Amino acid sequence: MPPSSPLLPALRWVTLATIAGTIVAMVVDLLSMHGPWLIVALALGVVSFVCCFTALRLLDRAIENAAAGIRKASDAAQQASHDASEQNAQFDSMRNQLEEYRRLQEELTAAKQAAEQGALAKSEFLATMSHEVRTPLNGIVPILELLQSSRLELDQRELLNTALQSARQLLRIVDDILDYSKLEAHKLQLESVTLNLRETLDSVIRLLERQAQSKGLRLSLHIGPDVRAVFRGDPVRLRQIVSNLVSNALKFTERGSITVQVAKLKETRTHHQLRFEVQDTGVGISPEAAGKLFSAFSQADASTTRVYGGTGLGLAICKRIVDLMGGRIGVDSEVGRGSTFWFEIPMLKVSGDIEGPRSGLQGARLLVLTNDATLHKRIAASLAQTGASVQFVENTQDALAQLRAVAAAPGRGFDVLIVDAASIKHTLVALQRNLATMSDAERMRVLILEPPEPLPEDVRELPNTVIVQRALAESDLRPKLVELMAGEAISTSGRDSSPAVTLTAGDASMTAPPPRAPAPAPAPAPSAERAALIGPLRGRLLLVEDNPVNLMVAQRLIALLGLQCDTAENGEQAIEKIKRGRYDIVLMDCQMPVLDGYSATRAWRVHEAQHHLRPLPIIAMTANAMAGDRQKCLDAGMDDYLSKPVARDQLESTLRRWLASRAHAVGDLPLPEEPAPVVGAAPLPASPPAKAVLSVLTADEIAAAGQLLEQATAQFVAEMGAEAEHASDALAAPPTRAAGATPTAPTAPTAPATAATPAAAPTPPPPAPAPPPVPAPAPEAAPAAPRKLPPALEAEIVEDLWSAMGDSFRDLVNVYLEDAPVHLGKLDAAVASNDVGALVGPAHALKSSSANLGAMQVSAAAKHVEHGARNGTLTQPQVAVKVLHYEFKRAEAELRSLLGD
Repeated sequence: MPPSSPLLPALRWVTLATIAGTIVAMVVDLLSMHGPWLIVALALGVVSFVCCFTALRLLDRAIENAAAGIRKASDAAQQASHDASEQNAQFDSMRNQLEEYRRLQEELTAAKQAAEQGALAKSEFLATMSHEVRTPLNGIVPILELLQSSRLELDQRELLNTALQSARQLLRIVDDILDYSKLEAHKLQLESVTLNLRETLDSVIRLLERQAQSKGLRLSLHIGPDVRAVFRGDPVRLRQIVSNLVSNALKFTERGSITVQVAKLKETRTHHQLRFEVQDTGVGISPEAAGKLFSAFSQADASTTRVYGGTGLGLAICKRIVDLMGGRIGVDSEVGRGSTFWFEIPMLKVSGDIEGPRSGLQGARLLVLTNDATLHKRIAASLAQTGASVQFVENTQDALAQLRAVAAAPGRGFDVLIVDAASIKHTLVALQRNLATMSDAERMRVLILEPPEPLPEDVRELPNTVIVQRALAESDLRPKLVELMAGEAISTSGRDSSPAVTLTAGDASMTAPPPRAPAPAPAPAPSAERAALIGPLRGRLLLVEDNPVNLMVAQRLIALLGLQCDTAENGEQAIEKIKRGRYDIVLMDCQMPVLDGYSATRAWRVHEAQHHLRPLPIIAMTANAMAGDRQKCLDAGMDDYLSKPVARDQLESTLRRWLASRAHAVGDLPLPEEPAPVVGAAPLPASPPAKAVLSVLTADEIAAAGQLLEQATAQFVAEMGAEAEHASDALAAPPTRAAGATPTAPTAPTAPATAATPAAAPTPPPPAPAPPPVPAPAPEAAPAAPRKLPPALEAEIVEDLWSAMGDSFRDLVNVYLEDAPVHLGKLDAAVASNDVGALVGPAHALKSSSANLGAMQVSAAAKHVEHGARNGTLTQPQVAVKVLHYEFKRAEAELRSLLGD
């Protein structure tokens, strides 16, 4: 029976009742007793009862204890059984978990392998897509750029510009997709190099300034005075972020301005925390739309893509790059009131990596004359950390007062006067005259910021003066000031630094204008780097390319740069040609049959090492544009990398840089024997390149031009009468003339009828006495065959001016036709008074104004007079001035015919 059974107490009481009954029975039996035995019996009954009760109590306790022990044992047995069951269940669960873990591990391994294979396939696909997309674009963009330099009607040029803009937009979209794909695949790596913050942002402003001007928008840059100029970071990605934000602002802003601002938020021991802002006055963005702007393929609303275009990747790329830089990006906007896109990033400090501009302008005293508040801020910010003392005035009177005040104190004069010509249009000439009378003028340098409209010629003659464009970048202003103070940039016009072509006619010489590079309209503003590069390229180049379209495009670009070019279709041919020929640079495609560019470069580097040859610059020119492609080219032994499609500016700057470095290594640039045609190049158009008057002249062409000038000289001699005839004898005849030999007067030249028709050749005169050692022909000899004179006007320059100025072009021509005779009259007066020095000013004025209008022959003749008078080499000023008269008559006739007068 279980110890806890309810019958146990009942049994106990039954036992006590039985004992009690027994005792009672005994008592009853004893009651029949008498005497002492009765008392004894009663006492024994009581004692028995007590003993029985005590024994029962002890027995009850023992039973309860036993029952408790039994219960504990039972509970322990049950708990052990339960624990065993739980352990079995846990073991079963653990076994199941281990089996699940093994299964998941196998699945994860398989997924990882699949992901790696997918990433590899994606990377290969991106590389292939990049190459395949860029290859046809390389046959589109450069060819369209080349077409811009050809003769086109206005509507054709508009169509061409539209096609070129579309091609460039397509290229930007491809670049955006590739960048985002690289960010998604974590393939984009940031570099850390020393960068100049102002120059980096200036490059963005210069790139997009023309687009802003075309929409009538003001685009400006403001950098806080406490922001350092030099940091360490990734200039390419920083430029990409700012360019994307400014491009978006241009897209959504129709009027007003766009401002790029940089401010310092805080500074640590190693970093500056900078905040970049791009503020616009555009349409604005609602708070709901702003929340999804930085998501991939997202724009403000569905109509944005339809109205403004784009892929919606630009801001997503910016956010990813800012995140990689450890910063944050956002937007503050209100519909109808514009937007401010901002990002904050840490920039690593630099100590002593780049020497700032302070050393060049330290202690310099500058006086700036401008009433333009924006220009005031730009110049002040640009010169804030140079160590120069800068003082601003707003008008000519204040400037002259300051100059006179410091002139009386020795050693306190200004070193440079910066003049904003747009601020003092009506008093600029007066300022020039007053400066000429000041005693301090010889020491002080003058930097004139030229407005879009031309400056008076008298201003260009100011001594110690440099004229630069008003839109000069802030990063270019400081070096220009340093050069100006050092006396390295002094030039009255700032436009005659290019080499000229000299044409010889008898004993006289005429200097033709330098080659004019094609200037498409419209075209991006030239970079500061390109503007600083002066002089033609010279050298021999090997182009290794298997694609016929790319080959033709590259040949055209190289031909326009004036370089000799040989070609090869694969790496094997390239190595053989390099071994046989002498080249200054090799442009190497990377993916070619037979032997690719990488292998060919490695093979040539081995050959150079074995034969102790001087390293030959090899530049990769490939459509591969992935992150590791550049490093792959460098690892193969190439020296530089150009990504297709190659822009002409980029190609020119790269070739110029490597040609210059090679020239420093050997002492001078390699000079070709003569401008040879491109080997294997596709035939060029029969017409001369646009704006390329005398840009490529062979020896025969120079000799022919000399004979043409000789004929023109002889014609003017006849017009001048006896005095001119005597001058002609001195110019063209030998020292002694055969007795009785007299020249026959030539007929007057015939002016051209229309501008569309080439200038008519003058009636051929009898040949003038030839210089020795050729004997003079007999008077009765037949006249020589006429040679065609160069056109009086360069048609492409005229077309560009007309398309750019519209109805104002007629006013420009009329001003020129009214102004040029005045200068010609001054030249005639100087010749009559035998004052050679007085020829310089009017000749210089004619030179620049004629060149700007496209009258290149007038400009060449005027330049000959100017340089000859300045250098004292003008032996026959009467003849030279007459040549100038004649060329002006030709240009005047064509201009009047062009205007229908």
